Amino acid sequence: MLRKAATIRYVSYVLGTGLTLANLFLITYLLDIYQFAVWGVANSLVYIFSQIGQLTYVQYIEKYFPNYSVEKMNYYLYKFLKTISLLPILWISILFLIEYFGYFEKFNADNLIILFLIIAGLTTVESSIELSAKYLLAQKETPKFDLYELLLFKLTRLVIFYFLLANGYSVYFLLLTNLILRSLLLIKTLNYKSQGVLKILKKIFRSKIFEKNLDKLSYTFTAFMIKTLQVTFLNILFIILSISAKNETIANYSLGILIINNLRPVFASLSGLLTPIISKNIYGNKDNTTLFSFVASINRIFISLVTVLTIYIVDYKFLISYFLESFDDNIYTIILVSVFASSIASLYIPNFLNLLFSNKEKYLLRIVLVNFIFCMFLFYILRETSFIDLLYIYLLFELISFYIFKYMNNLTSFTTANTYSFFATLIYLATYLSGYGTSFLLLFVCIIFIGYDIKKFIKQFSNYDSIKDKDYGTK
Repeated sequence: MLRKAATIRYVSYVLGTGLTLANLFLITYLLDIYQFAVWGVANSLVYIFSQIGQLTYVQYIEKYFPNYSVEKMNYYLYKFLKTISLLPILWISILFLIEYFGYFEKFNADNLIILFLIIAGLTTVESSIELSAKYLLAQKETPKFDLYELLLFKLTRLVIFYFLLANGYSVYFLLLTNLILRSLLLIKTLNYKSQGVLKILKKIFRSKIFEKNLDKLSYTFTAFMIKTLQVTFLNILFIILSISAKNETIANYSLGILIINNLRPVFASLSGLLTPIISKNIYGNKDNTTLFSFVASINRIFISLVTVLTIYIVDYKFLISYFLESFDDNIYTIILVSVFASSIASLYIPNFLNLLFSNKEKYLLRIVLVNFIFCMFLFYILRETSFIDLLYIYLLFELISFYIFKYMNNLTSFTTANTYSFFATLIYLATYLSGYGTSFLLLFVCIIFIGYDIKKFIKQFSNYDSIKDKDYGTK
């Protein structure tokens, strides 16, 4: 089952990434600088609000649903979705409070009430989709969600966005299109067994939200705070920066933020599939080390390939320069750093989940909170010294998380999931960002090591394939 789910997820995410990047560059080319800034800020607000709007439910689903019956899962899911549906008034109130302090004045935006309604609607839908996706993951039905998202959302969105942008429609229509398509994706996800939409909506409506709504609160609230700090860190930095920055700077960073928000799930696609397996293995006292090593090898090889390719795309400005005429040359460095920064989470997610599900959530919260405060303070000190510091601070935040979770899992040896191509790629990336440009020698070394690691991985895959059904519930 893991092999099928991983294959479909990788293929759908890679194709979806191509569609998303095409959509992103289309927006950068056809929207003016003010509207693109609004697009970036609106998406960051939705990202932050939707994370908070999930309350503690995603954490509950991730840890406990894999060990529940379908009936019990449905009982809690419908209750959770009903609670989330009551929150839009909160998001609208917060947006009006932000507007009271003049935050939106610099964007020359009209009809702010429409913008606020769309943001509140998107927040609710995104929170609900996240819960529904985790629900399908617990039932090992992720291929359905991945295909729905690729075809119903990403492909359809590109076609509609092209029509809207080519005909001069404003950013509000783009956001409204996102809301409609994401709502359709949510409906399709909930109705994946073709039970009937009205039947499902009735069950959600009849759910009693004041009954067993906050079970396991000690764990779920702590885990919720950890995830909130992790996934909102970058977007909070961006919102802080946008208060005083010019629209041109906001637009530049908007592209970087959007790249990270869209590519991070792609890099973490395989790691994310491990959630129910890790939960069941810990419940059954099974060791996850072999599985983690296997997944880490795949992720590091994939990161190496994508990073090396991105170095040459931004260096030669292959295709993308046509869409980035209104940006300065710093945008290419932003793209490269954003692509690499979005990959780090895939390396620590398995270790993080293993610690989280092993009742170490309170210790994890302290560690993540200290990391959050330290990097936020560093950003405050350095934000006036470098145009690119926001992304470097985020990269530092992710790398600290990676090494801490690795250390806590007693995986301090680099021999674990050792991939030479990954370290060669890090060296190449560092030299390129230091101003030395591309290097045929380093490219050759990276290619040789990538080939070697792929060959080694194939052997590792054969060994893992022979024991997976015995050691893990991946069949």
